[in-house]
Amino acid sequence: MDYAAKAIAALPADLVEEARKCFDGQDPAHDWQHNLRVLAMCERIGEEEGADMQVLRLAALLHDVGRTEERRTGECHAEISARVAEKWLRERGHGEDVIARVQSAILAHRFRKERPPVSLEEQILFDADKLDSIGAIGVARVFAYTGVIGGPIQSDDPQQHTPAKEYAWKLTRIKDRLFTKTAREIAQERHAFMVRFFEQWELEVKGLQ
Repeated sequence: MDYAAKAIAALPADLVEEARKCFDGQDPAHDWQHNLRVLAMCERIGEEEGADMQVLRLAALLHDVGRTEERRTGECHAEISARVAEKWLRERGHGEDVIARVQSAILAHRFRKERPPVSLEEQILFDADKLDSIGAIGVARVFAYTGVIGGPIQSDDPQQHTPAKEYAWKLTRIKDRLFTKTAREIAQERHAFMVRFFEQWELEVKGLQ
């Protein structure tokens, strides 16, 4: 059994299904498969680091359920997801402490928000979500998202989003922003792969390879 399947098996089936429905029509960089990869990485890191797995699994499952509403309203998806998590978990009889800790982890998972993760579970969800932005998966996601927003894969316009610019601005910084020892170890090879890819990319767009 892989880490994603192990996490899913430990979660309430009805909650998993309700969460999955929130990803219908979502872009390929933030779809249900992204959610499963984050769950898998939380499971792996959480076991290594000694996390509260109930809180971590619930937070990972629900961390992006607000993305559809974000597209509609412009409100931060983490804030929407935290509200949804509170409602769904309270309906299922979870205690206030678990609900508060799940919400806190969800609210702290954003890279661009000034709300750094503090608890171990917050740090692991942050790390797992960011690890999905680097390595082979990260390269695929940044190209997929560029297509979603109608951007070019290459441009000389400094104001125009391209995969290479997102790599230079954000993806190169991720390995140094991670919190847990396990995540930092995983990030080393993912980062190295990404560097090799964009070095080759630069040579090819200049006609040097």
